[in-house]
Amino acid sequence: MVRSVAARPLVAVLALMLAACTKRTVRPREVTAVRAGTDDVQNLVRLALTLDAAGDRTADTLYAGDAVVVGNARVRLAAPRFAAIVPGGSGRVTITAANATVSGVLAWVLVDYRWVNAVERRAEVGRATLICERRASGWKIVHAHSSQPLPWEP
Repeated sequence: MVRSVAARPLVAVLALMLAACTKRTVRPREVTAVRAGTDDVQNLVRLALTLDAAGDRTADTLYAGDAVVVGNARVRLAAPRFAAIVPGGSGRVTITAANATVSGVLAWVLVDYRWVNAVERRAEVGRATLICERRASGWKIVHAHSSQPLPWEP
């Protein structure tokens, strides 16, 4: 079977999405840069989480027009996009662990985060995988998948 050159990026993205949905263990407070250029992608993810927690619509500019965002198994079309961020409640996000990999025009970031609302004395934790693509206008998020750990998970 002969594959076209145009199909290769699609196959790569699908493989990354599948691999990103597997369970993995993350050590707290660990930030790893695998290849040069990961700082820009990590900053994009940090900004996306921060703006999402604040309900800031500026976050919309960080996503590609055809981006798919899934939080706790539900497609999210607006803030809060990420699992563990409570709608309507103002809070702050802290990234507890992150790992970014850049390969050509694609990057993927695995991130653990904590949302805290001090007024309500409430905190939630989440884990996300984001796939980003370098475009003429800079890095854009093309896929984000987040979830909260199950009660029996460490």
